Amino acid sequence: MSPPRVLLTTYHHAYLKKAGGEFEIFSISEKLKRHGMIADIYGPLSRGLESYDVVLHFSVHGGGLDLLRYIHDQGKPIALWPNLWLNRPANDIGQMVRAYTDLANVVIFKSSAEQTMFSSQFDLPADKVRRVITQADPVYQKPAPAGLFPALYGLDRYVIGVGIIEPNKNQLSVIRALKGRDIKLVLIGGHRDTQYYRTCQAEGGNDVLFIEALPARSELMRSALRESRLFIECSHEPPGLSAIEAGLAGCQLVLSESPWSREHFGDLVQYCDPNSLDSIRNAIDVSLTKAPGSQALSQHLVQYCADESIERLVHILADIAA
Repeated sequence: MSPPRVLLTTYHHAYLKKAGGEFEIFSISEKLKRHGMIADIYGPLSRGLESYDVVLHFSVHGGGLDLLRYIHDQGKPIALWPNLWLNRPANDIGQMVRAYTDLANVVIFKSSAEQTMFSSQFDLPADKVRRVITQADPVYQKPAPAGLFPALYGLDRYVIGVGIIEPNKNQLSVIRALKGRDIKLVLIGGHRDTQYYRTCQAEGGNDVLFIEALPARSELMRSALRESRLFIECSHEPPGLSAIEAGLAGCQLVLSESPWSREHFGDLVQYCDPNSLDSIRNAIDVSLTKAPGSQALSQHLVQYCADESIERLVHILADIAA
């Protein structure tokens, strides 16, 4: 049997401001293609729906529901990848999320923590649940030319954060926690919330370098991570794929305490309470006393680069397409 032809979809305005979720879609598409599959991202250059055997839909954002209803009405099987984390009851979006799960043949989770959170909020039939593990790119373990990023931006000691700049990612607290520590903060990512971004700029001043984007997987990005003193993500949601990539590159990590973080990183990183500046400061100070680089963490995270991380997804898609 030939592998299924896959169409990857999401809500219609996702790519107007790309962040971690959108780059994850690109990454999954490339990994599926390397396994010999047709795996197109929906858009003007994708084929007609009849050319695909299965649809893999990312997110439960309301903007994608009409698209998924149309796909369902055309008889195409759907695998739903929610990419959802909630810290409070989901009363306002419960009906919408249930509409998504009703349309889906299977719902895919990348961690036990995510599945547990989702199941506590929504009534999801057990026979729809599927599990894969987070899929990272092994290229982040590949060395980059020494000094490339620091030389380009005129940096010496710095810590780094990667991700869209927004209140939920909590970069403003990191800026405040680093005041007086005589170390540069590099924030790589765009923004949707202009007021929050300007507040971060004003409070950060010359102590913060804002970079809109660096090419994913590139030598420049790998150099930026590898030569930082630590990677920090003190968000109000679990860290994203960028934290795993930073760990693979050899960074020390400071992350928000959460079941997702513990599941992926164990005791190999420093944890903090994102609502406490003292907690963030303490985690930073402890990390800065350690030697740069974290070989134990990098070796631990190799499991997310293994072929099994994508083969399980391939099996799920093939199963519902049959």
